[in-house]
Amino acid sequence: MVRKALTWLVLLIVVVLLMGLASLMTGPQGVRLQGFGWLLWVAIGAVLVYIVYFATADHPAWQIGTREVVYMAIGAALYGVFSYLFNGTVFVVPSVSQVALRPAIVFPIFFGYVFGPAVGFFTGAVGNILGDFLTGWGVFPAWDIGNGLVGLVAGLPVILGRERALNLLTGLVAVVGVVLTLWALTTEIESPFFGGPLSPLMRWVPLIAAALVLVLRFAWGGNIALASVIVWGAVANIVGIGFAAIADIWINGYPPAVALLGEFVPAAGPNILHVAILTPLLVGAYNALQQQLGRGAGVA
Repeated sequence: MVRKALTWLVLLIVVVLLMGLASLMTGPQGVRLQGFGWLLWVAIGAVLVYIVYFATADHPAWQIGTREVVYMAIGAALYGVFSYLFNGTVFVVPSVSQVALRPAIVFPIFFGYVFGPAVGFFTGAVGNILGDFLTGWGVFPAWDIGNGLVGLVAGLPVILGRERALNLLTGLVAVVGVVLTLWALTTEIESPFFGGPLSPLMRWVPLIAAALVLVLRFAWGGNIALASVIVWGAVANIVGIGFAAIADIWINGYPPAVALLGEFVPAAGPNILHVAILTPLLVGAYNALQQQLGRGAGVA
């Protein structure tokens, strides 16, 4: 257990060092790290990681070996490059009333769900660092850790079981969707993402995303692997993006309504839509490939 805990410490140090390197190499128009206050949110994220780890430390999914390191590198590279490609700098990303196409989020979900929480965390955190650096935006530690938590939470079914608490988590997604939609419909805020109020469609996105999760979860009810990745992918976004948005209440001095409605809803809402639609396709393709190569049934 001690050895694995130290391995996780090394992993977190690597993430921090990559943040620092990205900051040093960021151009003058990007956001660079200032002072040491940002380390607080890295530390809080690390505490959350270790709480989950020590609660389930005996499971082999926490083991980080050569194979996991390879998966981490591939996952982070894919997430970073696809984030860059779909951030509007290479491709003109289509959007409908502020709801943009951001398919890259499937990578931390997929790599966490298939290969475990350690791979998912590294894919999300380092991939986000790479994507923001390539785009020229700079370094945002709370969002890097938040994306890491997205991948980590998506990997928890490897430890807890893919069927465990599935209905409870589905209900949680539904409640979050309803509450956020009602809040958005009755509150006027300026979104930091758009520099103006949320569009009418964006206000409904939490409920639309929650409804899609419910429909697809039960549509795939006979295939637990696909039903589970939809629900856990939604929960992972709620936790990870929620962490980053809440951090901005202190980092940027945003009121809670601005952080949760102006940041969390535009980020997590479309993410959940894409995860619900695209990640089951990715898991299904992975399972088909594993069967074709004679390596078993894939994700069961």
